[in-house]
Amino acid sequence: MTDMATYAAFRTAFLARFEAAGVAFDPLVLRFMDGLGAAGHVHIGGETIVTIEDPTRPEGLTSDVYFCQPPDLVRHWFGEGGYEDRIIPFLHASSTGSYIALWQGEGQPQRYVFLGDEGECLTLAESAFELIRLLAMGYIEIYGRNSLAETPEDQFEDSFDEDFMPPALARSLCLDVTGEAPPKTYATYLPHAPGADPFEAFVTEAIGG
Repeated sequence: MTDMATYAAFRTAFLARFEAAGVAFDPLVLRFMDGLGAAGHVHIGGETIVTIEDPTRPEGLTSDVYFCQPPDLVRHWFGEGGYEDRIIPFLHASSTGSYIALWQGEGQPQRYVFLGDEGECLTLAESAFELIRLLAMGYIEIYGRNSLAETPEDQFEDSFDEDFMPPALARSLCLDVTGEAPPKTYATYLPHAPGADPFEAFVTEAIGG
């Protein structure tokens, strides 16, 4: 099976989850993902994923940020609360099991939110434009607010002996899709301060915190 055929199957199943929930997946993010998939940024292991980093690099995958289809994550967080149609995880964010999801709050615009493996939750981006710029920066992991205060280069060099290589295709796609290059760090672009984040408040209420 070719990479494109593999990606086509992934794309169909990926979008079906949003269609089943009656939630639109932003075409800007889809263009970004399609660009990666068409270039062969597809990896088949325990699951098929679409990577930000080039999977043909000699060192193999170096980023834990990738498009995926995680099973039952929302129920793990919220139990049988029926939130699967309002919170749809679609990006793996860290080696320890954090995820990025689309949050469609009732009567609210779509937001892109973080569900951390240690319970941290926050709004990462309030538009597809912002999310794409974050993904194109080259973070190898996103594990909460603190990780976004580092540059992707500093984070990479804390974990690997080799030199940092920015994700060239992702950055090119970002420029093409948004008209802007990604920033150096992302912490100052987070839309809400701790304690004033609508997703944080939603999670607290939903899990009875």
